[in-house]
Amino acid sequence: MKFTRTLALIASATLVLAACSKDSDETTVAVKENTNALLTYVPTDTIYVAANLEPVPEDIIDAYMARFQPVLDILSEEVDKFRADYGSGGYEGNVMATLASAVLDELGGNISVESLENLGITAQSHRVIYAMGIFPVIRIELDDAVKLQEAIARIEAKMGFEIPEKDFNGKPYWHVAEAGIPVGAYIAILDGHLAMSVFPTNAEDQLLASFMGQDTPSQNLASTNALAIMNSQKGYSGYGSGYLDLQRLSDEMMDPDSATHNYLGPEIDFDTTDFDEVCIAEARAMVAKAPRMTGGVTRLTADEIGVRYELEIERTLAGTLAALVSDTPVAVDGDHLLSGSVAVQVGKLRSFILEKANEIVASPFQCAMLQELNQGAVDLAEQLNVPMPPMVNNLMGARVRVDDYEPGQDPLQGNGLLALHVDKPEMFVGMASMMVPGFEELDLANQKEPVEIPSEMLNMEGVSVSALMSENAIGAALGGQTAKDLKQFMAAKPQDGGTFFSVSYDMARQLEIQQAMAQNWDIDYDVEHSEVHELADAIKSSYESILGRSRVDVSFTGEGLVIESRMTFK
Repeated sequence: MKFTRTLALIASATLVLAACSKDSDETTVAVKENTNALLTYVPTDTIYVAANLEPVPEDIIDAYMARFQPVLDILSEEVDKFRADYGSGGYEGNVMATLASAVLDELGGNISVESLENLGITAQSHRVIYAMGIFPVIRIELDDAVKLQEAIARIEAKMGFEIPEKDFNGKPYWHVAEAGIPVGAYIAILDGHLAMSVFPTNAEDQLLASFMGQDTPSQNLASTNALAIMNSQKGYSGYGSGYLDLQRLSDEMMDPDSATHNYLGPEIDFDTTDFDEVCIAEARAMVAKAPRMTGGVTRLTADEIGVRYELEIERTLAGTLAALVSDTPVAVDGDHLLSGSVAVQVGKLRSFILEKANEIVASPFQCAMLQELNQGAVDLAEQLNVPMPPMVNNLMGARVRVDDYEPGQDPLQGNGLLALHVDKPEMFVGMASMMVPGFEELDLANQKEPVEIPSEMLNMEGVSVSALMSENAIGAALGGQTAKDLKQFMAAKPQDGGTFFSVSYDMARQLEIQQAMAQNWDIDYDVEHSEVHELADAIKSSYESILGRSRVDVSFTGEGLVIESRMTFK
């Protein structure tokens, strides 16, 4: 449908521009204190916040815009189609299409950083999102507030009606809400910035002054410089970081006397009767084990984006979890389609889970809302009390490297490497010898080079598999091209203690395989949505020429769970 295509267009444009205006340069850039004046509006006890402390250098923005220009060109073509359809009367009576047309007119029919700057919005602005109670507030620094006000006036004129302005102590704002819905959207152009929020209309008396910037908190993130301090502690850059306070969030949601519940009022059904004192205490105890999540940009150049997330975990528990990680080598970067690693001592993991299940069984939750957890612990304890086979209990990790794979091809015809890291690998070989006739004749324990497994032993014609055993692993090479790499693959050394999962893959190749698999599986698009899928496919093709590799490392440290992600571009 035409309107569906329009929505997809707008959404795609938003994502592209967001990607192109991401934060910049190396993390070695010094963070300056209080460069984001918008933090003045953010109370120190906010439940969540995300902001940048440094503007984006123009050369970095230009580099991303140039790289994503093919995608923008595709979107511009869709803009032209929509505007032509709209001009010929194809959207008569469609209010949202009229709004889209008016907005695109203001953008000059062009999706670019320059068109946004014509509205007074710059990619080099400071931004912040934070919570009033639990309700979000977004503030975006404007290059020219007058330009935006004039653009809104022109959009209203083209639509044929004005959005009624309201006044709060001499400052205008817009309130957009549907009849019968107790929550509305609030928009205001204030001194040098755009403010947007969503909160209950019956909370205006309590929240409007804060939203309009006329009641700023005495203790705020600008005065305490809390984000800059966190960035220094966590290794985040000043180009984007934030946190979510899970303890404060749980208190706001469960405590019937919290500010959030006072804001909601009787018009909004939010039953807290099940949150008795016992439930609140038990929930707080659970959340205290992982009280806060943080995240931030660690590296961003013209060719690379790095982001880290950290779930802060109570130190004793964090240490216990870190002890479950084995010294299995992590995934490696390179020209491979995919490299992955899991480094977990299965036997210790089983014991840990069993211990926690038994603790719940011995001292079950009293809260009525948590009774399913009690039964789940009972069931889990019963399952884990069954002895595990030694070959499973001794498993320390697994690694895989996929060199090549063609969609539609039998996976066994590809090329790749696999290693199972185990305690006492000879035990695994012994088990295989009992299950596979003739396997003992390979004599893996005394081999220094990969041994090709006869096809009749595998019972698979045309499949080449070689095997090798080391002191702590059993490896296999699939495809004759990879057999020569198996020995080196098996000899890899641990690179990062605490990393229990890692993966590195070719993003463009992954998109290509994904699309080919959809075709091979005869996934037909609905005729009604075919234009949307055509747009998506065109954008995907453009991305394939842009995207490099993606890497994710998940680790346990003495402070918690850490997720490191990195994307490179061609």
